[in-house]
Amino acid sequence: MAWLADSFRLVGGFLFWNARKTLYRLRGARGRCPCQHPSDSGRAWETGCHAITHWSEPARFRRICPLLLKNPEGLWRCSVDKADVRPFWGRAFAFYGGGLATLYLLGTLAAFTALRTTGYQVTYPGVFWPPAWSKFTEVKSEFFYAQFQRAYAAQDIREAMLDLALAYDLDPRNYDAGFRLAQLYQAGQPALSDRIYHHLLVDHPEKSEQTSQAFFRALLARGDLQAVQALARNRILASPNFSPAWLNAFLFANQRTGDTAALAALAKETLAEELPADVRTVLTLAAALRTASPEDSRQLLISGAGHGASGYTFYFICRQLIAHGFPQVALGILDQADNGLSIRDRASIRLDALAAQGWATTLEKETDLLLAPPPTAAVVELLCTHLIRWPDAALFEKLSIRLKQSPLPRNEESYAAYLAFFCAAGVAKDEFRLTWTVARLQEISGATFASLEPAGSFLLGRQKTGHLGNYLPALQPLPLEITYALLCRYTRTPPPVPGRPE
Repeated sequence: MAWLADSFRLVGGFLFWNARKTLYRLRGARGRCPCQHPSDSGRAWETGCHAITHWSEPARFRRICPLLLKNPEGLWRCSVDKADVRPFWGRAFAFYGGGLATLYLLGTLAAFTALRTTGYQVTYPGVFWPPAWSKFTEVKSEFFYAQFQRAYAAQDIREAMLDLALAYDLDPRNYDAGFRLAQLYQAGQPALSDRIYHHLLVDHPEKSEQTSQAFFRALLARGDLQAVQALARNRILASPNFSPAWLNAFLFANQRTGDTAALAALAKETLAEELPADVRTVLTLAAALRTASPEDSRQLLISGAGHGASGYTFYFICRQLIAHGFPQVALGILDQADNGLSIRDRASIRLDALAAQGWATTLEKETDLLLAPPPTAAVVELLCTHLIRWPDAALFEKLSIRLKQSPLPRNEESYAAYLAFFCAAGVAKDEFRLTWTVARLQEISGATFASLEPAGSFLLGRQKTGHLGNYLPALQPLPLEITYALLCRYTRTPPPVPGRPE
């Protein structure tokens, strides 16, 4: 253990002996030399070293003072005269600096190893370099986000929510954590969910479309149509290349808020923002239809369809013709070429127009054509949307039998389609099919959802209290068309709120 004792002496000796020698030199090398034996002559090679008195191995002291050497007789003596004794601060700084560097290196290696073993995705430069330590909160946030993913996959929802909240609290710039947290808070804590969505829109403008779409679905499911209207308006004005779905969302919400002033204001704003002409056409038509007579509405819509209408403008005109009692006109316009409608939109409008016109035989033939091949998720969603808008026991029976004969594959797309069928069964007041669908949903998800029972009771008409917005957040991911159809069926459209006079 002698070397250990000498090592401790070395640590303190650099500072102690160099400090004493420095004071000695400041006194002009007069008086007693701090490190030489006072009884010796003070001359070189004749004077012993007082500093090594308690050292087990005097040679180790030479790291502090290289002036200590062995004379020809093998005795340790000071190699300079008393007047030439001096400190060696360079050695001291090199020793302490090297020691600290070694300790720092070992400490950072230990910290790096411990963090990586724990699961923190750190890099050694990030641990070694102090300016990089400020990024450690991001690393911790990513660590807890990974913990959340594992807990969520294991269906440990409580632990998953705690980890996710920690991930976002540590680093509000962690978009993935904030986005998932807002989604999971939608059902239980909607106010907190809305607050997070607002922060994401401000902090991550490059992902505003993704954030807005999720936020919109959350607001729509709760039936917060004022907020839907405001969000859709902002998206329309934010980008000249906005999706027509935002215009549809604004008009849907505005129709149910009855806010004609907001509709007129957006029409003016789109003109100032120089947005496409078809956007202004739709908004102008929507405003005019609020106060127009049935015949005037018909003429306005036919005229709008005759001015090169395409895409969403065409979709809006056909839907309004059906809503205002002119489904046969909508069918005639639908047969025009180059209207820009997708196959799915054309089929949806056609089914609704046939039902509104009362052409049951033609509607049945159209349905049979759709169900001739094994049904896909898209076909199930299309037919369920129609059956929610226009309930038909015979058509629902056809769809039910066909779906039982050829069940959908067990995947995420099918889960949404079965949710659509769940809602259609509820509207049809078919409890047996409702229960059957719950079993299919549980097979796909591998979990039991207690929230489906109260939603089913509401759709069957057993819940006399509450409104649709209490149940829709639990029915996710519900296709957007189904949500619109359910809101049309279960929410009352208020009379228009007149705008302020100019």
